[in-house]
Amino acid sequence: MSVDLPEPVDVLAFGPHPDDVELCAGGLMLRCADAGYRTAIVDFTRGEAGTRGTVEVRDAETAAANELLGLVGRENLELPDGALEVSRAMILPVVEAIRRWRPRMVLSPCREDRHPDHIAAAEIVRRAYYGATIGKMSGSALPAHRPDVLIEYFGHLEPPPSFIVDVSEVWERRMQVAACYASQLGLDGMEGPTTNIASPEFRRRYELRFGYWGARIGAQYGEPFRVDRMVPLDDPVAAFVKRGEAVL
Repeated sequence: MSVDLPEPVDVLAFGPHPDDVELCAGGLMLRCADAGYRTAIVDFTRGEAGTRGTVEVRDAETAAANELLGLVGRENLELPDGALEVSRAMILPVVEAIRRWRPRMVLSPCREDRHPDHIAAAEIVRRAYYGATIGKMSGSALPAHRPDVLIEYFGHLEPPPSFIVDVSEVWERRMQVAACYASQLGLDGMEGPTTNIASPEFRRRYELRFGYWGARIGAQYGEPFRVDRMVPLDDPVAAFVKRGEAVL
C-alpha cells in the first residue's frame, strides 16, 4: 500500500508546547532555513494548560512564528498538556512523525529539565528516534527511517553543551519570532498572572543567558546543544576561526 508522504525535511524539531522550539532553538532553526535546509516542527500539545492565553490565541501566535521561521511544515500531536508520559501510546505518534517527515536531524528537549512535560518529551523522542528505525515495529504503517543525529536543546537547565551555534546574525529575527508568543511573554497587554516568562525581568535574563553562551565562543549570542556522540569537524581550521575577541 502506497503512502502519500510530504517531501523529506533536513531538520525536524519537537516541542512539548508551542513556543518551546522558538524560545530554545529559534536561532538554529533560522540559520538552517537561511542555509536552504528544509525545516519543520512537531508540537506535542497545544499548550492548553498554560497559565496565560488560550488555545486559539496560541494557534494564531504559532502561525505567525511559522512564517518568520520559514518552516515547510508544522503539526500538532494534540497530546495532553501537563500530562505527557513515557508510554507506547505517546511514543508511537512521534515514531510516525519521524517516519512521515524523514529528517536528517532531529531536535528534542534536553533530558535535564525542571518541567515534567519537557523531561517526558525528551525521553519519548529518544525512544521514538530509535523505534523509527525498526522496520517491523508494530503499530506503524510507514516505512522505517534512520535520521543522522538526535540533538537536545536546553530549556530550564543547562548542562555542559556539546557545541554552541553562533546566532548573532539572526538574533533580532529570533527575538521577533519569540515575540510572536505575546500571550506567553506578557506582551499582549492583557491582564493575567505573572509567570516566569511573562515577568519584566525575563527579556533581560533571556538575552544575558544567550549572550553568555555566545561569549564562550567569542560571539555576541549563542545557542547551546547536547548530543550523545562525538562531533566531527571536516575543516578544523574554519571551525576555530576567531569570532570577536579571543576566547580564553
